[in-house]
Amino acid sequence: MKRTEQPHATWLEINLAAVERNVRYILENTGVPFMAVLKANAYGHGAVEVGKAALKAGAAWLSVARVNEGMALREAGISAPVLVLGMPTFGEVDMAIANTLTLPLPGFEAAEHFAQRAAALGRSLQVHIKVDTGMGRLGVLPDQVLALAQKALSLGGMELDGIFSHFAMADRDRDPLMGVQLKNFETALEALEGAGLRPRWAHLSNTGASLTLPAARFDMVRGGESALGLNPFSFRALTEPLEPALTAWKARLVSCKRLPPGWGVGYGSYYVTSGEEIVGVVSAGFGDGIRRLPGNEVLIDGTRVPVIGATCMDAVMVSLPKCYPINTEVVLLGTSGEETIGIMDIARRFKTVHVDFLMGITSRVPRVYYWN
Repeated sequence: MKRTEQPHATWLEINLAAVERNVRYILENTGVPFMAVLKANAYGHGAVEVGKAALKAGAAWLSVARVNEGMALREAGISAPVLVLGMPTFGEVDMAIANTLTLPLPGFEAAEHFAQRAAALGRSLQVHIKVDTGMGRLGVLPDQVLALAQKALSLGGMELDGIFSHFAMADRDRDPLMGVQLKNFETALEALEGAGLRPRWAHLSNTGASLTLPAARFDMVRGGESALGLNPFSFRALTEPLEPALTAWKARLVSCKRLPPGWGVGYGSYYVTSGEEIVGVVSAGFGDGIRRLPGNEVLIDGTRVPVIGATCMDAVMVSLPKCYPINTEVVLLGTSGEETIGIMDIARRFKTVHVDFLMGITSRVPRVYYWN
């Protein structure tokens, strides 16, 4: 079935070949192994499908935010190493051990619980020590890393497989905190090396840092936006040859009619026709992820048209220059003719970041995958 022949009311088109090319570029550009970040269902793209494409391209690791996300990868038959980036609840530790998920080790209390559960299950748990190098989120401070490693080893049941941290300012232009965090991570790593406890994997760089700060690449770089071809920078356009995997969000025109002057459109009649007007109904609404805010636009037959009236849960109304046949394809994101609506265009329109917009596209919108 061609992408233009989809039976859905609304759908996303995702090019997995772009994921492969993006991962290969990162591997070639950085010269170190790559961990594909698949949290929040791979930023709404589909964690299983994106994960398999990343592994096919040579990714060494996958990572998720939560244990249930890692379990979904295992249930899909993915056996590659998977790191859970966020701290699991105590009730999730057994599930992580049973599914051979690697957990972050962010503190001494967590080490004690991990050891207890590993002993109870009679199995060993791989962990990556989490260091707070300046973000103020999870992890021990750099001068506590050695003590945490020694504590974990003395408790037993844990294999110290890695150490990692996260940049807070990698999307900014030469922010001084980048250097501070890099130095703090190096300090923590040196303490482990001095005690003969340096783990196999040291990783600090997210997408932005992996592209701009070679000194922070260590044993591996992580990337969610890079694998998906998204721009991580707030200060410049993406100049690297990364391709957006999400190429389009489309829907169908389900009604097209002429309305007389003075006719209200949508809930609350916030929009009233000033003259005779051709109004179309498009089969996607805020239940699918369209923001219920003014300023929305869509593309139809290469023409940019405004959304009018209040966005409904399952539909939006648009003002059309002419009548179009029912079932005509409407582009919410992507290209139609010479017109394009990009992810960054939508993010700027609603004064947010592109990842926030992507997370808002709900699970009821089918993801249609292709390779090109």
